[in-house]
Amino acid sequence: MYKQNRFSQPRFLAIAVCTCDFLYAALCVSMQTANYFLGYCDSGGYHGCIFRGFSQTLFMMASRLMVVLMAVERFVALRYPFKYQHLMSKERVIGAVAGLGLYAMLVSSLPLMGINSYGFQSWCDFHWNDRSLGGRFFVLYFVFEGFACMMVILLCNVSAIYELLSMKKVHPAETSNKHKTENAKFIVMMSAISVVYIVFSTPLLIRLFCNQLGINLSKQRDFVGIRLNIVNNMMNAHLLLFIQLLFHPKLRKKLNCCGNKEQDGDSNIPSTQVTNT
Repeated sequence: MYKQNRFSQPRFLAIAVCTCDFLYAALCVSMQTANYFLGYCDSGGYHGCIFRGFSQTLFMMASRLMVVLMAVERFVALRYPFKYQHLMSKERVIGAVAGLGLYAMLVSSLPLMGINSYGFQSWCDFHWNDRSLGGRFFVLYFVFEGFACMMVILLCNVSAIYELLSMKKVHPAETSNKHKTENAKFIVMMSAISVVYIVFSTPLLIRLFCNQLGINLSKQRDFVGIRLNIVNNMMNAHLLLFIQLLFHPKLRKKLNCCGNKEQDGDSNIPSTQVTNT
């Protein structure tokens, strides 16, 4: 009902999330690794640090916005199925991905225009404790947007899962095995992404807020927040791919065959022992 033969909105959005996370790893994590082993100067120096800070902010924002769009798409598919093809048409989904990408690029460019700034502060990022009017606005806006995305993802996923379970109770006999598998995959995928995003993103947002207000300052806790956020950006793509593989029809068929063989083997053991005696 919510898939097209030539264009699949959920698959396109999953590819968008994976692309953002891949670029984050390729342009940010790789350069941070080079900085660790080669040193600040040999890994690009001042300009390399600015590039790392910009690309990190860009793909961090773009990734979470793609996850938000994915949650909204699934919510519309289950809550408004008859309006889905109109609200989530191919052109609108592609336009939303492009628009959110440009929005993330615009916000990430603000420190290059003098609203906050990118630089080295034990790591390459925008300055968390910039107390100027523009610097404080950028940090607090980044924190507010992060928590807002978190709330939208949580509300959309909880509402979609509730709608899915309600449909199952109302029409239990009309649900085929294929639809049951797709529904289970959706619940697992959205629950995993929501939990990972909230658990691994919240510490960074809290540390940003604390640094901006000058309370509970701790470099060690800041590093923990950064590392958890890196794990978050690196896990989204792996979660999507793993869940897609886990629910792949061929893999499920092989697992069912293996399970049936084990059950047949167990059932044959007593009869064999009887004949031997």
